Amino acid sequence: MNQGRNRHAPECSCSFSRFVNKSKIIRIAVGILAAAMPGVLIANSTSAYAASTGSLTVTGHGWGHGRGGGQWGAFGYAVVGGWSANQILLHYFSNASIGTAPNQTIRILMTENEGNPIVVTDSSSFTVAGTTFAAGATAQIVRLSSGSWQINTLKPGTGSGCTLASPVWVPGPSVAEAQAIASPNTTDYSAQTSTNALELCTPSRIIPLRGQIAASDYQGSPRTINVVDVEDYLRGVVPSESPSGWGDLGPISALPTSPTIGAKPAGFQSLMVQAVEARSYALSSLGEFGIADICDSTQCQVYLGMGNESTNTDQAIQATAGEVMRMDGTNAIGRTEYSASTGGYTYGGTFPAVVDQYDNVCIPNGCNPNHDWTTTVPISSIEAMYPTLGTLTGINVTARNGLGDMGGRVISLNLIGTNGTVPLAGYTFEWNFGLNSDWFSFTGPISINNNSPVTPGSTTSNTATGPGNGYLIDDASGGVETFGDAAAYGSMAGKYLYKPLVGMASTPDGKGYWMVASDGGIFTFGDATFYGSMGGKPITAPIVAMASTPDGKGYWILGSDGAIYPFGDAVNYGSMGGKHLNKPMVGIWPTADGKGYWTVASDGGIFTFGDATFFGSMGGKPLNKPVDGMAATSDGRGYWLVASDGGIFTFGDATFYGSLGAKPINEGAWATSFSATKDGLGYYILDSLGRVYTFGDANYMGDPNHSAGWHLVTYAGITVTP
Repeated sequence: MNQGRNRHAPECSCSFSRFVNKSKIIRIAVGILAAAMPGVLIANSTSAYAASTGSLTVTGHGWGHGRGGGQWGAFGYAVVGGWSANQILLHYFSNASIGTAPNQTIRILMTENEGNPIVVTDSSSFTVAGTTFAAGATAQIVRLSSGSWQINTLKPGTGSGCTLASPVWVPGPSVAEAQAIASPNTTDYSAQTSTNALELCTPSRIIPLRGQIAASDYQGSPRTINVVDVEDYLRGVVPSESPSGWGDLGPISALPTSPTIGAKPAGFQSLMVQAVEARSYALSSLGEFGIADICDSTQCQVYLGMGNESTNTDQAIQATAGEVMRMDGTNAIGRTEYSASTGGYTYGGTFPAVVDQYDNVCIPNGCNPNHDWTTTVPISSIEAMYPTLGTLTGINVTARNGLGDMGGRVISLNLIGTNGTVPLAGYTFEWNFGLNSDWFSFTGPISINNNSPVTPGSTTSNTATGPGNGYLIDDASGGVETFGDAAAYGSMAGKYLYKPLVGMASTPDGKGYWMVASDGGIFTFGDATFYGSMGGKPITAPIVAMASTPDGKGYWILGSDGAIYPFGDAVNYGSMGGKHLNKPMVGIWPTADGKGYWTVASDGGIFTFGDATFFGSMGGKPLNKPVDGMAATSDGRGYWLVASDGGIFTFGDATFYGSLGAKPINEGAWATSFSATKDGLGYYILDSLGRVYTFGDANYMGDPNHSAGWHLVTYAGITVTP
């Protein structure tokens, strides 16, 4: 799991294999080796100085966010401290109690197959949406433009099972159902073996899965869902998150397991801890993906299906069957986050911060290499990432959380250069330069202040200075969070939505805002006025964005097919509705006088209407990741485009202040929104997990991820206050 739990599963010198790339380009959980990394997406860099020589030495503690439990610490408490699983759980989650929850069906979004055809096979006979397939046959599930599902069969001689070098598909029946479900020839999923389990065929590997595989629709695109009971789901999670070999380490313990399992080595208790944490995390927010409850990647919890199951972890799940952590007072199942190594002190947040005494565990075949760590960061790489600095002359750590050595984790810092100062969140520096955690200090050939005023237990700083005094962040479920001087005037959080929210626009005075859903529904708050919507009306494609007129007396709504829907004093100056598009539309931006607008497609194509001027585009040019937003400069003589990997492209008088395209944004996340500062001398990038990245004179004022813990929602937009 990434922000919700664990950016890094434990590293160790154990007999079981571990693959870890310490450079931060790839961060992986047990048993996963990433196949690709984002490419560089940089345009119009403004660096005009000779890069500095020399490096900073960075020393730190831990690996991951540090919230909730610690995997290495749990192992240490078990094998060195002799603690039971229950003692460990109550230490990390001290404001919760151990309770139970019934076994139930869970839906896992298989992101590993994102963007690929849904292809399934089985060594035994199976069915797909009522069509029976013989043992060893292969089925393809295709979403038709009509909304139906077509069930295709692999032509004999063009492949076998998941071996599909040059497949030819024979069209089969279509079914007009919300989802097409593939089912094995048994309903006893816990007893399935490789001979009667469905296999999901992906380009990178074959994934054997217990239960069913469902093809579900999400805004016109197919998604792959594994439907299985929670206890069987955990069999694919626990060994992917903690090494199953831990159950063989330490002395034979008299601590409880279960009557059917009997005595086990002490390390087995840490696997029991992992089972309860993973079960609680999965059940804490069912339905938060809409079509699914949880995903299979580090964004949630790593799930490898049957391919990574082991006897030790199966027994740990059995020994804790149904056990969850329930919050004191509410009895709600707690979102039990966990990370690989806390560094010796947990972060705090939903669960109180505690000393993690045994995070430094080191026994034969089980030694935490990341309790303490050291790395170097070239000064030239900092200057290249933040070209407005000029030459880096100093670093000033401005806030820490006050927990542990060095004063704790870095909350914020200033990079000081010959041309100005760049304020950053501690975790932003961590991610940008491949550090293991945000608990660190510097030494090097520049002026460095590692000591800062400390607010014990603090998790963010919302102080606003300079241009842009606040911003609002909205999510797909309708929530709105404010930072700096931004004010919230209401939201749709907790209210029923027919479709997810996809866009937001502020009124000119910043005392209200509109929100738009993918069905065209408009929701108004504060002094925003309702001028009409497409909610409940026929639209030709899902809505993807909105923009308000300069006087706030109207707005435009944009469909993914390029259709424009104007309301109030917004004028339709033309659209691509009904015309051929190579890729769907993703964003709209009005001109300064409101007499025109730009729209942008996911391939970077720019379309101009009214008095909007064309300054260039990425249409027809290679992109590592699709474009998902844009913003124009205040004078309307240029614009920025942002790609989903955080790459920035500049045109006209828009200035490049840095990007995220040369590095992973945040494992399992993608850039969802971009907003320029009021003076146009900087900008913010928001990712889907709620992290804010700042460039130029953009001031970091906090974000949902850092200030309130991770939420299993997609953060959709960032809006700077006027």
